[in-house]
Amino acid sequence: MKFQKVIFSLITIFFLHFISNNAFAISPVVAASSVTADGDRLSAKDEVRIAQMRVFVNMTVEQYGKLRGKKLNFFERLSFKASQRRMKLMLKAYDDGDGPGTLEKISWLIKGLLFGPLALIVGYIFLKDEERELIKWIWFGFIGFAAIAVIILLSL
Repeated sequence: MKFQKVIFSLITIFFLHFISNNAFAISPVVAASSVTADGDRLSAKDEVRIAQMRVFVNMTVEQYGKLRGKKLNFFERLSFKASQRRMKLMLKAYDDGDGPGTLEKISWLIKGLLFGPLALIVGYIFLKDEERELIKWIWFGFIGFAAIAVIILLSL
């Protein structure tokens, strides 16, 4: 009976924490520079990538077609526009400094460690495209979960 209460409490805390992370609409604004949201400086390679992303976002379909050397068909134009929109959202998140913080990464690592496959499923279903870096931390936690499960099974 006590074990069921502990499991119920952990699952409740997990879901309440997930809901509370998505409840806040206000985030701190950081000026766009070569410093990330965590305070780390970007490497020269990352700065070049961001500059290339800004050029790609401002391209027209005709310019992209000339760059590729052929005219884009209907599906390629749709794909180009979708990629451009997604990259525009990524740049906006970078400019706002909305990347996942260290505590959020540790939080998802612990969720992966405690809940294993359940945390992976919830992460893949509910995390947005901008938060896909957190999936990596859930996988790290899941690997720890699997290692603990193997140790427990081998000790029996």
